[in-house]
Amino acid sequence: MAALQYLRPDISTIEKYTPIRPLDVLADEIGLKVEQLVKLDANENLYGPIPEIIEAISKSHLHIYPDPSQTYLSQSLAKYTGCSSSQIISGSGSDDIIDILIRLMDPHTIIISTPTFGMYSFLGKINKANIKDIPRLGAPSFDINIEEIEKEIASLPCPSNRVLLFFSSPNNPTGGVLPDDQIERLCKTGAFVVVDEAYAEFCEPGWKSALIHLENYPNLMVMRTFSKWAGLAGLRIGYGVGDPSIVEWMMAIKQPYNVNAAADAGARAALQYKDKVMHTVELIRIEKKVMLDKLSQFTWLKPMPSSANFILFKVEGAPLTAAQIWFQ
Repeated sequence: MAALQYLRPDISTIEKYTPIRPLDVLADEIGLKVEQLVKLDANENLYGPIPEIIEAISKSHLHIYPDPSQTYLSQSLAKYTGCSSSQIISGSGSDDIIDILIRLMDPHTIIISTPTFGMYSFLGKINKANIKDIPRLGAPSFDINIEEIEKEIASLPCPSNRVLLFFSSPNNPTGGVLPDDQIERLCKTGAFVVVDEAYAEFCEPGWKSALIHLENYPNLMVMRTFSKWAGLAGLRIGYGVGDPSIVEWMMAIKQPYNVNAAADAGARAALQYKDKVMHTVELIRIEKKVMLDKLSQFTWLKPMPSSANFILFKVEGAPLTAAQIWFQ
């Protein structure tokens, strides 16, 4: 009897997610020491967590189950975001928030705009939603095609409240932000809009978060993470901010202990000492400009504008292929 017969019938149609390989595994594969490699492929904070975060984690009670209500973490996040704790849910990375929201809403259609973060479509397919990709406009802006998105929502064979939209701002991997007016236009379609602000802390002063629109649009949720700015990617801790009635049901259906004790302690310490953490963010901003300056020496690399901690380059007429560079 074949074991695979017990799987859901559509499982073969779901493309397997390809995660980024850990640095130690990659080092073994290419025969180098970890110390000889610089890991930039996941946009992490390579300065790592500040000492105060490490100390807080070391003092967490690992033998006791964490708080399923996320009481103190929500209070800290409320102070940080300027929202109410009843608007906040945390999870094992933003991926967890995405999954909880999709399971709760069971949307007919999920609209994305590629190139973008792959987990939106991956988790949507696992939850049996129809995925509609409306590609972004061309370089260098890679703006979303707002008119086509509005037309698509209006033409779907389902009411707009059965449609879920996911957009990153700044967008991964292009680096551009979603303008205020477009956020409002998306919300006015009646679909549920998720703005993923994983790289928010890297934006320059004066940038406006989608959080300012929550008061006017109950069909909006903003996601954030501690993976990038706070150096806590290995602990898996992210959060969503939205309408209290939506958050209440997300809390009701999530895994009870979806934020472990170490992640809870680390996140709260990052918020308590945010000014010190933001110093490392500023260092990354500086190094991004240094990298941009150095890579601009190569005329075949065309940088795209980025508000995140990474830069997308268009390769035009490169003297070497990627494979040739690799083997050199």
